[in-house]
Amino acid sequence: MPLDHKVYTVVNYEGFVLDRAVEDAYIDMIEDMVQRYYIGVTRFTTSAFMRAKLGDTLARRGLAPYVYETEAEAQASLHDQPPSR
Repeated sequence: MPLDHKVYTVVNYEGFVLDRAVEDAYIDMIEDMVQRYYIGVTRFTTSAFMRAKLGDTLARRGLAPYVYETEAEAQASLHDQPPSR
């Protein structure tokens, strides 16, 4: 059953791998989801490499590049983020 309102979202990127061949399509999907479903969004992963890569990729597309090291940090900052575009 679909919701009739947007929600705050915390995304877990633990163990996530983003293949360069699908990077643009994946970010397009994120942009659509952010616009349609999210009030605000934060992300987390313990991988320093993934935080840097994903943060840079999101920033280049004008999306909030917040990628935290822990779920607790992501949750704590969620309501402090500017509204999703």
